[in-house]
Parts: sequence; C-alpha cells; structure tokens
Amino acid sequence: MNICFLGGGNMAAAIIGGLLNKNYSPALIRVIESDSKKRLVIENKFKVSSMAEFKKIDKDEIIVLAVKPQQAESLLKSISTEISEQLILSIAAGIQIESIGKWARGHKNIVRSMPNVCAQIQLGVTALFTKEVLDTKTKLAVEEIVSAIGEFIWLDDESKMDAVTAISGSGPAYIFYFLNAFIESAIELGLSRNEAEKLCGKTLLGSSHLALDQLNDLQNLILSVASKGGTTEEGLKQLESYKLNEMLLKATRAAYEKSKKIGLEFN
Repeated sequence: MNICFLGGGNMAAAIIGGLLNKNYSPALIRVIESDSKKRLVIENKFKVSSMAEFKKIDKDEIIVLAVKPQQAESLLKSISTEISEQLILSIAAGIQIESIGKWARGHKNIVRSMPNVCAQIQLGVTALFTKEVLDTKTKLAVEEIVSAIGEFIWLDDESKMDAVTAISGSGPAYIFYFLNAFIESAIELGLSRNEAEKLCGKTLLGSSHLALDQLNDLQNLILSVASKGGTTEEGLKQLESYKLNEMLLKATRAAYEKSKKIGLEFN
C-alpha cells in the first residue's frame, strides 16, 4: 500500500522509521512538508520522497494526517477535491472525525488515532477509533501502520480520546518527571549523578517489565518488596501521607479537561 504523510514532524518520522524497520519499502512512502529543513532531514534519514506542496493523491493511497491541529482545516479543504475513497488516518491531536469529514467534503473513511512519544523507539501505544465499519483489508492496513510504532487498542467511543490523551499521551511526561525527582533524591542521599542515573533508570526499567507481567496483582507486588517493619514500608508511608494517588488523579483530570477544551477549539 502507498502511504502519503501530510506533515513531516516527529510523529510522522517515528511512523516512517518504524515502517522501514519492518522492511516496508521507502518507495511506497511519500511526505508532503512545507518546511524545507524537515524535508531534508526526512529525505536524508529515510530515503523517501518528499515535496513542499500537495499535488495529487492516488485513489488507493492511505493519507496520514500528521499536521498540527491548527493547520488541519485549511489543508484538508485545499485538497478536498482529490479525496474520494482514500482512507484518512489522523494523528492530529484533538481533531474529531466529524470535523475531518466536514473539511474533506463529507468524507467518511476516517480513522482517528492517538499515539504517544514512545513511538520514537517503537514502544508506543496507540488508541484508534472509527465511526465506520472497516473492511478487513483497510483495518489490517491501519493496524500495520500503527503496529510499526508499538501496540494499539481500538476504542468503542470517540469521547474516550480525551482520557487517552491524559493517560498515554501525557503519561510519559509524568514518568519522566518522577524519574527526574527519583534521581535528584538519590543524589541528595549521597550518590553521584552517574550512580543515581544508573540505579534509578534501571530500577524503573526492571520494575516496569515486572509490573507488566503482573498488572492484575500490583498490590501483591508492592507487598513483596515492602516487608513488615522494613525500609520500603517506611518510604511508602511517606508517599501515602502526601496522598500520591490523589495527586496523580488530579494531574490526569487536569490533562483530561484541557484536552476537551483544546478539542472544542478545533472542532
């Protein structure tokens, strides 16, 4: 299948890189990007075709809408006469399917997605939603594209995209924030920065893998480390006293509400 990326930013680059890592032919990929510097990077790094302006979309080409939200309306309206039966896979944050269809002259063959930054190392997770019943070939094509950057889930309600944005979209930043604080704490206790980064980074990595194997039993995992009267139990008491669970809920709720607000601005 031929794929046309409308926009050549970081997420488009992550998907292209993921596809090529899975032996997808660069001859089947092209990028429309007005920024000459981004085009040069894409051409040099991936050896795919790129151009500054949109000219024509083939009938069986998949369109990946990868522009900034504020650019989506004008771009789709400008190429709407070329859009007929093609699938539009949108990774434009906050733009609802109804708006994409309206800007593309009533087009309905649309899938909305929400990947996250971990796509850059093919360990992302992408949420997908469509209002249409996709045929097997089209659905597999969508899944092939997003699986190039990690795992994916299909949602049954588009309104859940705001929750996805708050959790997996914003989530990496919460983890980075925690890791940074963890490292600074280790340094405060007397470790060097190199020692702190090694110990904290590998602790987070190993714990993540262990947790993924036992997601339905996290409480017992906690108890397996926190022996009665021990050091871990004492540390957990401090986290509980500062109501870490409540703080995290407030953070994700704030991101969720912001996502809804931003969505209203572009739809």
